[in-house]
Amino acid sequence: MAAPTTISRLAESIFSNTKIVDSYLKANDLPSPSFDADGPTNLEIDAESAENARVKVLESTLELFDLLQGPAAILRPVAYGTSLQAISRWDIPNKVPLDKEISFTELAHLCDVHETDIRRILRYAMVYHRLFCEPRPGFVAHSLASKRLVQEPSMADGLWLLGDHVFGTAARTVDALEKFKDQEPSHTAMAILKGKEQSGYDAMKEDPQFARRFAKAMMSFANRSESAPRVSLVYPELWASLGKGTVVDVGGSRGADAIHLASKYPDLNFIVQDLPPMMAGAEAAVPAELKGRIRFMPYDFFTPQTQAADAYMIKQCFHNWPDHYCVRIIRNQIPLMKPGCRLIVIDSLVPEPGTMSLMAERMVRAFDMLMLTQGHGREREGAEWIELFKQADPRFKIRAMKPISKAADFGPATGLIEVIWQG
Repeated sequence: MAAPTTISRLAESIFSNTKIVDSYLKANDLPSPSFDADGPTNLEIDAESAENARVKVLESTLELFDLLQGPAAILRPVAYGTSLQAISRWDIPNKVPLDKEISFTELAHLCDVHETDIRRILRYAMVYHRLFCEPRPGFVAHSLASKRLVQEPSMADGLWLLGDHVFGTAARTVDALEKFKDQEPSHTAMAILKGKEQSGYDAMKEDPQFARRFAKAMMSFANRSESAPRVSLVYPELWASLGKGTVVDVGGSRGADAIHLASKYPDLNFIVQDLPPMMAGAEAAVPAELKGRIRFMPYDFFTPQTQAADAYMIKQCFHNWPDHYCVRIIRNQIPLMKPGCRLIVIDSLVPEPGTMSLMAERMVRAFDMLMLTQGHGREREGAEWIELFKQADPRFKIRAMKPISKAADFGPATGLIEVIWQG
């Protein structure tokens, strides 16, 4: 008997693992996935076996899809971001009524664009992104995905960041690499588009409104990854060992991690540092019972640290910067460090190529390309972190590297790196 072909093996994997997921949903009285506007927003799968089956379905489906469409189709770009850019910039989700349809004619008038253009833009979004639907010819209504952009404003901020801001610069990245031939954060596609050599963070200083929306977009990604709880769960002995210490959350934005950690470790106090626009109004979000233990302080991590602490936490900052800028950030924390002080890094911790599932590695590579596009940052492997701290100061010693993200996350491969200052 002939061995099963690759495509039949993949099809069987999809079928058998989908049955596992379906059985789990039925056994737990959970709704089945749907694109309908009233469908479930997530599958709420807690059992590891069912979650592993879900991942196998996604992996096998992706491989089967690529095999059956062939190499010529794989080489064609499929993500024409113009549609998402228009939907975000024209705030189309909020112009479509939540519970009824609207004509393309009326929607075009509300957006002040030609009806032909709004129709083709939304029909593309319907088939490529499952955004909106056309219940009858000439009329638009919400789908599950587009409805969430209204009900969860932070998701709309995330769409703005990736679908408008990032998309607008990505196409000029190769031009920037050819022109500047260095890794300066100000030498990016944005410099070509604006005719001004300026890093994204310098742009935030000049444009507080942009900075505030950027901060909200970052919060939307943090909420979706549920990274704050994992930070405390992955290495609880680290946080407990700090006793009644003070932790400075460098670049901590609006304090989401400080709030979570303070609620879990009642002996710890937190100081959240960031640029003023990134922290605007953040104090109001701190629960009343934690207000005495969390405070906010303006700080630019390219200047020497001004606050003494038992530990400094830097989360998802280093991947935004090339190595020589990361070295500056690290060295700026040294002046007030005493021997034994911790530097706790929560950032990319990328496994070696070929050791992840295809979907997981695709996401890692996508984030790495995003970092390149926006400021020559990068997603780093363990060996690269070791070299980075050695370059900053040989008195730093990496005590532990622990993964935070799970294989099924399909997001940035995140880890916690505990570094000791030996003085």
